[in-house]
Amino acid sequence: MASGVQVDNSVTVLFEEMRLKKSGKKAAFFGFSPDEKFIVVQEGKEILSCERSNFFQRLKALLPENNCCYILMDLEYVTGESKKQDLVFVMWCPEEAPIKKKLLYASSKSYMKQALPGVTKHWEMHNKEDFIVEQIAKKLSSGKVKSLEGCNV
Repeated sequence: MASGVQVDNSVTVLFEEMRLKKSGKKAAFFGFSPDEKFIVVQEGKEILSCERSNFFQRLKALLPENNCCYILMDLEYVTGESKKQDLVFVMWCPEEAPIKKKLLYASSKSYMKQALPGVTKHWEMHNKEDFIVEQIAKKLSSGKVKSLEGCNV
């Protein structure tokens, strides 16, 4: 079921800047315009590269309690073989969110994925405990991650 919403140009511009490492952002949040016709960048809901310390605590603090959102994270991690960096797309959909919001975000997720070409890691998360270092590391590389955003795993 498609929702018929459109991805605002600001989303694709920010994605390209993050992909090319020109935005200075480690994480950016996206949501719906007030009329729910466009997916837009949520201004002020971001983590900058210079604010990398306590990344996961900061990320959890920015998550809405009773609403959904999309998140694009630029994650740096070390495996046994090498240092890697990936853009990861997350749909945050907490259990406490109204069913109407959950349906809107779920039915519009495909539009966001199309606006983020080359992003191969797409996750859905439903509680803040999913945003701990060990859980993210496991999702990234099934136990091979030694360090994630400067935190040992």
